[in-house]
Amino acid sequence: MLQNIDLNKILKEVKFNTSRSGGKGGQNVNKVETKVELVYNITGSMVIDEEIKDILRKKLYNKLDSEHNLRITSQTERTQLG
Repeated sequence: MLQNIDLNKILKEVKFNTSRSGGKGGQNVNKVETKVELVYNITGSMVIDEEIKDILRKKLYNKLDSEHNLRITSQTERTQLG
């Protein structure tokens, strides 16, 4: 089950989108893309089996869009590494 999942293979299926974050930013405002969004298509994954997909869809239903993409956004730090 989860023990057999290769994290590197999952990371190859994950998309990271960057953009400019809203709010205060001082010198960085409108210059640096500090907002990062992780997008992972659970249904389309070739790495995880159907049992795990069902568990993820049930546990993360409030973070999934209509196409079962997991979307997590961070824009609280002033760098993408935060």
